[in-house]
Amino acid sequence: MYRKLDKLVISLFLILTWSLTVNAASLPDGFPKCYNSDVRQSDYCPLSAKLGHKIFLVDFTSRWEGPQIKWVKGRIFGEALIADTPPYHKISYLKIDDLPPHSQEFAYSKCRFKKGTESQKYPGEKVNKKCEGIDGVKDIYKKWNKQILEVESDFFPKNGVAKQSLIYEYIIHTLRETSSDFGSDYKERELVIVSDLMQFSKRVNFFKHCKSAGMKLKPKKKQVADKCGTFTQLLKKEKSFANYMKATKPTVEMVKNLKVKVLFINHSYEHGEDLYVTLEKLWIGLFSFMGIDNVEIIPQIDYKL
Repeated sequence: MYRKLDKLVISLFLILTWSLTVNAASLPDGFPKCYNSDVRQSDYCPLSAKLGHKIFLVDFTSRWEGPQIKWVKGRIFGEALIADTPPYHKISYLKIDDLPPHSQEFAYSKCRFKKGTESQKYPGEKVNKKCEGIDGVKDIYKKWNKQILEVESDFFPKNGVAKQSLIYEYIIHTLRETSSDFGSDYKERELVIVSDLMQFSKRVNFFKHCKSAGMKLKPKKKQVADKCGTFTQLLKKEKSFANYMKATKPTVEMVKNLKVKVLFINHSYEHGEDLYVTLEKLWIGLFSFMGIDNVEIIPQIDYKL
Protein backbone atom coordinates (compact mmCIF):
# COMPACT_ATOMS: atom_id res chain seq x y z
CA MET A 1 0.00 0.00 0.00
CA TYR A 2 2.69 2.49 1.04
CA ARG A 3 4.82 1.52 -1.95
CA LYS A 4 1.90 2.32 -4.27
CA LEU A 5 1.46 5.71 -2.59
CA ASP A 6 5.18 6.42 -2.87
CA LYS A 7 5.11 5.57 -6.57
CA LEU A 8 2.05 7.78 -7.04
CA VAL A 9 3.70 10.73 -5.26
CA ILE A 10 6.90 10.29 -7.29
CA SER A 11 4.91 10.09 -10.54
CA LEU A 12 2.96 13.25 -9.72
CA PHE A 13 6.19 15.04 -8.79
CA LEU A 14 7.84 14.04 -12.08
CA ILE A 15 4.80 15.13 -14.10
CA LEU A 16 4.66 18.50 -12.33
CA THR A 17 8.40 19.05 -12.71
CA TRP A 18 8.26 18.15 -16.40
CA SER A 19 5.32 20.49 -16.95
CA LEU A 20 7.08 23.41 -15.28
CA THR A 21 10.24 22.70 -17.27
CA VAL A 22 8.31 22.70 -20.55
CA ASN A 23 6.54 25.95 -19.67
CA ALA A 24 9.80 27.61 -18.64
CA ALA A 25 11.52 26.42 -21.82
CA SER A 26 8.77 27.93 -23.98
CA LEU A 27 9.76 31.45 -22.91
CA PRO A 28 13.07 33.06 -23.87
CA ASP A 29 15.66 33.95 -21.24
CA GLY A 30 14.91 37.28 -19.63
CA PHE A 31 11.22 37.27 -20.53
CA PRO A 32 9.41 39.42 -17.92
CA LYS A 33 7.59 37.33 -15.35
CA CYS A 34 5.67 40.27 -13.86
CA TYR A 35 5.00 43.48 -15.77
CA ASN A 36 4.95 45.65 -12.65
CA SER A 37 8.46 44.62 -11.55
CA ASP A 38 10.25 43.42 -14.73
CA VAL A 39 9.07 45.95 -17.33
CA ARG A 40 9.84 49.64 -17.84
CA GLN A 41 6.60 51.57 -17.60
CA SER A 42 7.82 54.22 -20.06
CA ASP A 43 8.24 51.94 -23.09
CA TYR A 44 6.92 48.51 -21.96
CA CYS A 45 10.33 46.91 -22.57
CA PRO A 46 11.97 44.25 -20.35
CA LEU A 47 14.37 45.58 -17.73
CA SER A 48 16.91 42.77 -18.03
CA ALA A 49 16.70 41.47 -21.61
CA LYS A 50 16.62 42.52 -25.26
CA LEU A 51 14.30 39.96 -26.80
CA GLY A 52 13.75 41.44 -30.23
CA HIS A 53 13.55 44.65 -32.24
CA LYS A 54 11.64 45.28 -35.47
CA ILE A 55 12.26 48.55 -37.31
CA PHE A 56 9.94 49.74 -40.08
CA LEU A 57 11.91 51.98 -42.45
CA VAL A 58 9.34 53.67 -44.69
CA ASP A 59 10.31 55.62 -47.81
CA PHE A 60 8.28 58.78 -48.47
CA THR A 61 10.56 60.28 -51.11
CA SER A 62 8.08 59.51 -53.92
CA ARG A 63 4.37 60.21 -54.29
CA TRP A 64 2.06 57.75 -52.53
CA GLU A 65 -1.42 56.86 -53.75
CA GLY A 66 -4.35 55.24 -51.97
CA PRO A 67 -3.53 51.64 -52.94
CA GLN A 68 0.03 51.98 -51.59
CA ILE A 69 -1.17 53.37 -48.27
CA LYS A 70 -3.81 50.69 -47.87
CA TRP A 71 -1.39 47.87 -48.73
CA VAL A 72 1.31 49.09 -46.37
CA LYS A 73 -1.09 49.88 -43.51
CA GLY A 74 -2.37 46.33 -43.62
CA ARG A 75 1.15 44.97 -43.16
CA ILE A 76 2.86 47.29 -40.68
CA PHE A 77 -0.08 48.29 -38.46
CA GLY A 78 -3.21 46.70 -37.01
CA GLU A 79 -3.74 42.99 -36.45
CA ALA A 80 -0.92 42.03 -38.82
CA LEU A 81 1.58 43.87 -36.61
CA ILE A 82 0.30 42.24 -33.42
CA ALA A 83 0.08 38.76 -34.94
CA ASP A 84 3.66 38.93 -36.27
CA THR A 85 5.34 40.51 -33.23
CA PRO A 86 5.93 38.57 -29.98
CA PRO A 87 5.20 40.25 -26.63
CA TYR A 88 7.97 42.53 -25.32
CA HIS A 89 9.67 42.82 -28.72
CA LYS A 90 10.46 46.42 -29.62
CA ILE A 91 8.67 48.11 -32.55
CA SER A 92 10.06 51.25 -34.17
CA TYR A 93 8.95 53.40 -37.12
CA LEU A 94 11.40 55.57 -39.05
CA LYS A 95 10.59 57.68 -42.10
CA ILE A 96 12.83 58.31 -45.11
CA ASP A 97 12.19 61.80 -46.43
CA ASP A 98 14.09 65.01 -47.21
CA LEU A 99 15.86 64.92 -43.84
CA PRO A 100 19.32 63.30 -43.68
CA PRO A 101 19.37 60.11 -41.55
CA HIS A 102 21.18 61.64 -38.57
CA SER A 103 18.48 64.35 -38.33
CA GLN A 104 15.57 61.91 -38.40
CA GLU A 105 13.88 60.61 -35.27
CA PHE A 106 11.67 57.60 -34.70
CA ALA A 107 7.97 58.30 -35.06
CA TYR A 108 7.49 55.61 -32.40
CA SER A 109 9.78 53.20 -30.55
CA LYS A 110 8.37 51.01 -27.75
CA CYS A 111 7.85 47.34 -26.97
CA ARG A 112 4.71 45.41 -27.84
CA PHE A 113 2.76 44.75 -24.67
CA LYS A 114 1.10 41.38 -24.16
CA LYS A 115 -2.64 40.89 -24.61
CA GLY A 116 -3.25 38.78 -21.50
CA THR A 117 -4.93 35.96 -23.42
CA GLU A 118 -3.99 32.35 -24.17
CA SER A 119 -1.93 31.94 -27.35
CA GLN A 120 -0.39 28.86 -28.92
CA LYS A 121 1.90 31.04 -31.04
CA TYR A 122 3.16 33.22 -28.16
CA PRO A 123 3.09 31.47 -24.72
CA GLY A 124 4.19 34.74 -23.09
CA GLU A 125 0.94 36.37 -24.13
CA LYS A 126 -1.01 35.09 -21.14
CA VAL A 127 -1.22 36.55 -17.63
CA ASN A 128 1.06 35.27 -14.89
CA LYS A 129 -1.55 34.77 -12.17
CA LYS A 130 1.13 34.63 -9.46
CA CYS A 131 1.92 38.33 -9.77
CA GLU A 132 -0.34 39.86 -12.44
CA GLY A 133 -4.02 40.65 -12.64
CA ILE A 134 -5.98 40.16 -15.87
CA ASP A 135 -7.62 43.58 -15.63
CA GLY A 136 -4.27 45.37 -15.18
CA VAL A 137 -2.67 43.59 -18.14
CA LYS A 138 -5.61 44.25 -20.45
CA ASP A 139 -5.76 47.92 -19.44
CA ILE A 140 -2.08 48.42 -20.31
CA TYR A 141 -2.51 46.53 -23.58
CA LYS A 142 -5.39 48.85 -24.54
CA LYS A 143 -3.20 51.86 -23.71
CA TRP A 144 -0.36 50.49 -25.85
CA ASN A 145 -2.71 49.65 -28.73
CA LYS A 146 -4.18 53.15 -28.60
CA GLN A 147 -0.67 54.60 -29.02
CA ILE A 148 -0.11 52.46 -32.13
CA LEU A 149 -3.43 53.62 -33.60
CA GLU A 150 -2.42 57.26 -33.01
CA VAL A 151 0.91 56.67 -34.80
CA GLU A 152 -0.92 55.06 -37.73
CA SER A 153 -3.35 57.97 -38.07
CA ASP A 154 -0.51 60.51 -38.36
CA PHE A 155 2.13 58.40 -40.11
CA PHE A 156 1.36 58.87 -43.80
CA PRO A 157 2.18 62.43 -44.93
CA LYS A 158 0.69 64.45 -47.75
CA ASN A 159 1.99 63.61 -51.18
CA GLY A 160 5.33 65.06 -52.20
CA VAL A 161 8.55 64.22 -53.99
CA ALA A 162 11.93 64.59 -52.28
CA LYS A 163 15.06 65.96 -53.93
CA GLN A 164 16.94 62.76 -53.10
CA SER A 165 16.29 59.26 -51.79
CA LEU A 166 18.98 58.09 -49.37
CA ILE A 167 17.75 54.52 -48.90
CA TYR A 168 21.21 52.98 -48.49
CA GLU A 169 22.28 55.72 -46.07
CA TYR A 170 19.22 55.19 -43.87
CA ILE A 171 19.89 51.45 -43.73
CA ILE A 172 23.52 52.00 -42.71
CA HIS A 173 22.50 54.63 -40.15
CA THR A 174 20.02 52.20 -38.60
CA LEU A 175 22.64 49.46 -38.34
CA ARG A 176 25.60 51.42 -37.03
CA GLU A 177 24.25 54.19 -34.77
CA THR A 178 23.64 53.39 -31.10
CA SER A 179 20.69 55.81 -31.11
CA SER A 180 18.78 53.24 -33.18
CA ASP A 181 19.10 50.63 -30.41
CA PHE A 182 19.30 47.97 -33.10
CA GLY A 183 22.48 46.13 -32.14
CA SER A 184 23.19 42.41 -32.27
CA ASP A 185 22.64 42.21 -28.50
CA TYR A 186 18.98 41.71 -29.45
CA LYS A 187 18.16 38.01 -29.83
CA GLU A 188 16.05 38.76 -32.90
CA ARG A 189 16.28 41.68 -35.32
CA GLU A 190 14.18 42.47 -38.35
CA LEU A 191 14.50 45.49 -40.62
CA VAL A 192 11.35 46.01 -42.69
CA ILE A 193 12.04 48.37 -45.60
CA VAL A 194 9.00 49.88 -47.32
CA SER A 195 10.23 51.47 -50.54
CA ASP A 196 10.29 51.52 -54.33
CA LEU A 197 14.07 50.93 -53.93
CA MET A 198 14.96 53.73 -56.34
CA GLN A 199 18.03 55.19 -54.66
CA PHE A 200 19.00 58.56 -56.04
CA SER A 201 21.63 60.90 -54.66
CA LYS A 202 24.81 62.69 -55.69
CA ARG A 203 26.77 59.47 -55.17
CA VAL A 204 24.53 57.16 -57.17
CA ASN A 205 21.33 57.53 -59.16
CA PHE A 206 19.37 54.37 -59.95
CA PHE A 207 17.24 56.30 -62.45
CA LYS A 208 20.42 56.59 -64.56
CA HIS A 209 21.83 53.13 -63.82
CA CYS A 210 18.52 51.44 -64.58
CA LYS A 211 18.14 52.32 -68.27
CA SER A 212 18.53 49.87 -71.13
CA ALA A 213 20.55 50.72 -74.24
CA GLY A 214 17.33 51.04 -76.24
CA MET A 215 15.84 53.45 -73.71
CA LYS A 216 18.92 55.69 -73.87
CA LEU A 217 18.37 56.15 -77.63
CA LYS A 218 15.08 57.92 -76.97
CA PRO A 219 14.86 61.69 -76.38
CA LYS A 220 15.80 62.52 -72.78
CA LYS A 221 12.31 63.73 -71.94
CA LYS A 222 10.89 60.31 -72.82
CA GLN A 223 13.53 58.25 -71.04
CA VAL A 224 12.51 56.32 -67.90
CA ALA A 225 14.18 53.64 -65.84
CA ASP A 226 13.30 50.28 -67.40
CA LYS A 227 16.16 47.81 -66.77
CA CYS A 228 18.90 47.81 -64.12
CA GLY A 229 22.43 46.60 -64.57
CA THR A 230 23.90 44.32 -61.93
CA PHE A 231 25.41 45.48 -58.67
CA THR A 232 28.85 44.45 -59.94
CA GLN A 233 28.36 46.64 -63.03
CA LEU A 234 27.28 49.53 -60.81
CA LEU A 235 30.48 49.32 -58.75
CA LYS A 236 32.61 49.27 -61.92
CA LYS A 237 30.78 52.21 -63.46
CA GLU A 238 30.50 54.40 -60.35
CA LYS A 239 33.96 54.37 -58.74
CA SER A 240 33.01 57.02 -56.19
CA PHE A 241 30.05 54.94 -55.04
CA ALA A 242 32.22 51.80 -54.95
CA ASN A 243 34.69 53.51 -52.62
CA TYR A 244 31.80 54.86 -50.56
CA MET A 245 30.31 51.36 -50.21
CA LYS A 246 33.64 49.92 -49.08
CA ALA A 247 34.13 52.71 -46.53
CA THR A 248 30.61 52.44 -45.07
CA LYS A 249 30.07 48.68 -45.34
CA PRO A 250 28.65 47.31 -42.05
CA THR A 251 30.78 45.03 -39.92
CA VAL A 252 29.97 41.36 -39.38
CA GLU A 253 28.69 42.21 -35.89
CA MET A 254 26.27 44.82 -37.30
CA VAL A 255 24.52 42.29 -39.54
CA LYS A 256 24.62 39.36 -37.15
CA ASN A 257 21.21 37.63 -36.66
CA LEU A 258 19.60 40.24 -38.93
CA LYS A 259 16.58 39.58 -41.12
CA VAL A 260 15.57 42.04 -43.84
CA LYS A 261 12.09 42.18 -45.35
CA VAL A 262 11.35 44.55 -48.23
CA LEU A 263 7.79 45.64 -49.00
CA PHE A 264 8.44 46.66 -52.59
CA ILE A 265 6.16 49.60 -53.41
CA ASN A 266 5.00 49.89 -57.01
CA HIS A 267 5.48 53.48 -58.23
CA SER A 268 4.87 52.64 -61.88
CA TYR A 269 4.43 56.30 -62.83
CA GLU A 270 8.19 56.76 -62.35
CA HIS A 271 9.59 53.84 -64.36
CA GLY A 272 8.92 50.96 -66.75
CA GLU A 273 6.50 48.20 -65.82
CA ASP A 274 9.12 45.41 -65.68
CA LEU A 275 11.86 47.33 -63.88
CA TYR A 276 11.15 45.54 -60.60
CA VAL A 277 12.68 42.28 -61.89
CA THR A 278 16.19 43.68 -62.40
CA LEU A 279 15.85 46.19 -59.55
CA GLU A 280 15.27 43.32 -57.09
CA LYS A 281 18.41 41.55 -58.37
CA LEU A 282 20.39 44.77 -58.01
CA TRP A 283 19.38 45.09 -54.34
CA ILE A 284 20.01 41.41 -53.62
CA GLY A 285 23.57 42.02 -54.84
CA LEU A 286 23.83 45.15 -52.69
CA PHE A 287 22.57 43.34 -49.59
CA SER A 288 24.98 40.46 -50.24
CA PHE A 289 27.87 42.93 -50.44
CA MET A 290 26.77 44.27 -47.05
CA GLY A 291 26.84 40.73 -45.63
CA ILE A 292 23.05 40.41 -45.41
CA ASP A 293 21.78 37.13 -46.86
CA ASN A 294 18.50 36.67 -44.97
CA VAL A 295 16.40 38.84 -47.30
CA GLU A 296 12.76 38.55 -48.34
CA ILE A 297 11.32 40.87 -51.00
CA ILE A 298 7.53 41.13 -51.34
CA PRO A 299 6.43 43.12 -54.42
CA GLN A 300 3.16 45.00 -54.36
CA ILE A 301 0.66 43.74 -56.92
CA ASP A 302 0.19 46.15 -59.79
CA TYR A 303 -3.01 48.07 -59.08
CA LYS A 304 -3.27 49.70 -62.55
CA LEU A 305 -3.67 46.60 -64.72
